[in-house]
Amino acid sequence: MKPQKLLTKMSLAAVLALSGSMTAVPIMASAAESAPQVTLNPINSIELGGKVTISGTTSDSEVIIKVVRPTGDIVFFNIVEVTDGVFTDSFVLGSNEPAGTYQVVAGRGTMVAQQNLTVTAPDNSSDPGSPDNPGNPGNPDNPGTPGSPGSGTVIIDPGAAAPGKDGQVSIDPSKVKSVSVTGPDGQVTTTVTVDNQALADSFSQLQKSDASQPVISIAIDAIAANGTTSVSLPASALAEGVQNAPNAVILLQSGEESYSLPLAVLDLNAIAQELGTSNAIIHVNISSPGSNINDQIKAAANKRGAQSLDRSIDFAVTAEGSGKTIELNDFGRTYVSREMVVHQSIDPNTSTGFVFDPATGAMSFVPTVFTTGQDGATHAVFKRNGNSIYSVATYAKSFDDIKEHWAKSDIELLTSKMIISGVTDSNFAPGQNITRAEFATLLVRSMALSPDAESASFSDVQADAWYAGSIGAAVQAELVSGYADGTFKPDAPITREQMAVMAANALSAAGHPAAAQADSLNAFNDRADIDAWAKDAVSEAVQAGIISGITSSAFVPDNNATRAEAAVMLKRLLQYVDFIN
Repeated sequence: MKPQKLLTKMSLAAVLALSGSMTAVPIMASAAESAPQVTLNPINSIELGGKVTISGTTSDSEVIIKVVRPTGDIVFFNIVEVTDGVFTDSFVLGSNEPAGTYQVVAGRGTMVAQQNLTVTAPDNSSDPGSPDNPGNPGNPDNPGTPGSPGSGTVIIDPGAAAPGKDGQVSIDPSKVKSVSVTGPDGQVTTTVTVDNQALADSFSQLQKSDASQPVISIAIDAIAANGTTSVSLPASALAEGVQNAPNAVILLQSGEESYSLPLAVLDLNAIAQELGTSNAIIHVNISSPGSNINDQIKAAANKRGAQSLDRSIDFAVTAEGSGKTIELNDFGRTYVSREMVVHQSIDPNTSTGFVFDPATGAMSFVPTVFTTGQDGATHAVFKRNGNSIYSVATYAKSFDDIKEHWAKSDIELLTSKMIISGVTDSNFAPGQNITRAEFATLLVRSMALSPDAESASFSDVQADAWYAGSIGAAVQAELVSGYADGTFKPDAPITREQMAVMAANALSAAGHPAAAQADSLNAFNDRADIDAWAKDAVSEAVQAGIISGITSSAFVPDNNATRAEAAVMLKRLLQYVDFIN
């Protein structure tokens, strides 16, 4: 049965999974189509607990609707079909939500329309307080039980504080000094230093800000071709800054690149201890790799049947002191943003950001959103909890057995992101079941997590198994757990409720937890069949619009999901957490 489209009636059975061995396939990149226009009708103000109606027009066949709380997280998400150029949708805002100005966004890709929604508290209401803690950790002995959502995942978004507004301070360019040296090979190395007092004054200004992610913006010169720019920040100045603005983000902006460095990811005490000095220097290095690396990227893309866009940027952070240098490349559960301009015209549906490993020649999906900047150019915003070489490729691929399938467009979209592929070069097998190991692998790939076989400490997961690294990474990120007997059962088909739990954990790991709503499961006549340890997670996934029933009234928690259902669910998960357009 083809799934419904409404938020609480999406018949997407489950999450994602794919075989660990994937065949690369040649393909021609498709040309970008003209972007559809979108309009939103004015939205009336409501009181808490009231109904929100969203309507508008578009030339597209469907639109993504997202409503964002005043706190910046998502309260409603849906993909709505368009009829005769008109779309409409509605939902009831919970009475325990915060009052304030909500943002309503509708559209697809870079073509969106926005409206503000004013929500007020009833005169007789008391302070609604904060939403309930999302997700009961459940019984850890059950498969896929939710991890602790309180472990502090943060998405660092440099666009959260617009230039010139409260929450962002720009350092006077005269306080930023640059020295460039051209080596014998023609490579340009630029060293940038920031006046300590100017940095301290900026932190003092941020102390007065109420922004959740206050930003210090530092403008630097454009990165030279085949060049490196190294921005030096004294650890002592950053340590003082932590006292005034612990959630501050250092935003480095050149003409075509930017990088966000949240102070929270720097353990300055540990750095001082390892280097043997508190007078360390933190270096943020932004490099334009030479032709050798770009040639390797082009060859790797061609091998997959993709086309690289001949532009890549290497981001790195190091700490230096006492004659030693250490690399800072693990940001834990914090996803930070880095950005670059893409000079070619692209279609977000057939393009993806990726990280490239020169040691192995591997290309891996990285969460990437394509936007149109104030300069009119296309910007790729990469989100990841580590550094690497980043680039963009176009990749379009389809399969013979999905030509008339209801999930065709979603399967093709995730294939273009290099997240899923077929069981053969020409077949996807959309009706085939997926296993727990396959699902964990795709979930880890979607979150751009690094393999961690050592953390896969299950009796039935061998260290050399193809899925060991993915299962270990999923355990480390608190996406999955195993059975009471110490097994993971990697080859067992995954049930819908197990996948719902993993999906809810992924929402938290990506910094977008969804609060469980007691009435979100009322539509399902078989809700009593959902195991107690999974009920909160299923409620969260349903509330977020990530999963729904096989029909509008049956969830069928013990059913196994197909590869097609998994692909559709994964796409919605990634869109919900703003990891893809």
